[in-house]
Amino acid sequence: MKQLSIRDCLHVEEFPAYMDGWCRKKPGYVTVSTIGKSGGYDILKAVFTDPNVSDEDKQVVLLTAQHALELSGINSLLSVGNYLVSDAPDAGEMLQKLIIVMIPCSNPYTYAKQDDAYAGKNEAGIDEYTAFGYNGLLFDAETAPAAHAIKQVIDEYKPDVMLDTHGVIYQDQMVIESLGLSGSPTQRLYNNEFVRRVQQAGTDAGYSIKKQDSLEVLLSANQAIKDKETNSHFLVNSDNSIAASVYSYIHYHTLGGTFETGWEGNCVAQILEALRIGCRVWDGEYYAGYPTRTVVAPLINHSIRAYGNTASMRRKSRVELWKNRGRIGLGLGHPEMPGLEAAIICTDLRNAENIATYYEPMKDSIAKMAQRYDVDAEPMLKLLDAHYPKHMIICNADADADAVQIEHGMTVRMGLPFADARNFTVLYNGHEKQEDELDGYTVTKDANWVYIDLHIPADKICPFAIAMVKYDCTIPEVGIMEF
Repeated sequence: MKQLSIRDCLHVEEFPAYMDGWCRKKPGYVTVSTIGKSGGYDILKAVFTDPNVSDEDKQVVLLTAQHALELSGINSLLSVGNYLVSDAPDAGEMLQKLIIVMIPCSNPYTYAKQDDAYAGKNEAGIDEYTAFGYNGLLFDAETAPAAHAIKQVIDEYKPDVMLDTHGVIYQDQMVIESLGLSGSPTQRLYNNEFVRRVQQAGTDAGYSIKKQDSLEVLLSANQAIKDKETNSHFLVNSDNSIAASVYSYIHYHTLGGTFETGWEGNCVAQILEALRIGCRVWDGEYYAGYPTRTVVAPLINHSIRAYGNTASMRRKSRVELWKNRGRIGLGLGHPEMPGLEAAIICTDLRNAENIATYYEPMKDSIAKMAQRYDVDAEPMLKLLDAHYPKHMIICNADADADAVQIEHGMTVRMGLPFADARNFTVLYNGHEKQEDELDGYTVTKDANWVYIDLHIPADKICPFAIAMVKYDCTIPEVGIMEF
């Protein structure tokens, strides 16, 4: 039988000095601290960022390697740390625009054994990787110290992206390279294009990667779970446990997933591309950063998105709106007609002018709104009558939900499906708004769409509101085509 040797790696006692080496190489740019204990060893966290740039507009990326005997994953993170303190031109940009939090070995007890008999086990004999439940941890801090340390970091930073590295223990072992699969489809990331771009970096580097769409399956829910909020995510294992990245997604709308890697060069190439993405402007976005802003499920071409002109503001807004997504109603003018988009936003469904799943016309509801709120009814009714044969609204939230008090603002996105959409008139409850990043609208174009993002500060959010954009466009010809 073939004999395998342990992959080249650090000795467990070398981690403190190795990570301190990052601090010495780039003073002030790296901070190393202890966040827990495992088998008597420190669980170490490193934070990489440029201290000369304010953290206010930085995205947060959390990198972990939670299966401590999967040495290729740990080696990959240590390699990324080496890159970040190197003289690579884009390493400086990453540190200026990101806060990169790294926990390269969360379970030193297991790592120290260097024996696959301990794979997936800690001192208590449990796998801390799946020590998480929907509302928190399934074990106490003494039983699952690494999971508690990671949860504290997640809750503190509320990361925009969380990537966990897995892999192999042996020097000449391989695993099928993937992102967001990790042995099952329960950890698919919610942005397929992000996955494609990250994996492309590995493909360009010459590695073979398993792509999630090649599974050709839909995710299935655990039917034993009665909590509709949990069940709707399709991300719970048969024993009701979840991974840390899934916990971070459920609570903070983090873009989270896991790598499987046998080749450190592949994993490093992909992680570095993920970091580069956070420094760029994503397609259809106004600001640089990750595609994590849509926090209330889109209704056709409308959505409710995180508010703010800095990464920190948008992170606070994203988390708040995400936690309240089941209590926020979103509707639209129907049937869709060119030249006008109308979005209905409701944060108090029980008192929302008799809102229902379908109703028409809007005239009576707008009249009631005008009696209670700062509403200019006439221009809204005039636009509705001029563009829609009906004023139908579809609401996608729970009508029995309590009212929501939004403290961090919200952005309402209305998508115009015409590349040449122009001459915008944007209204909020009938009042015309001007271009402004915090109390007005911004325009973003992408792939023949024009997006109008209406930014509403917290003190101007109306419990029942109508956002509209009137515009001009070139309307395609319709009818049977002859060739």
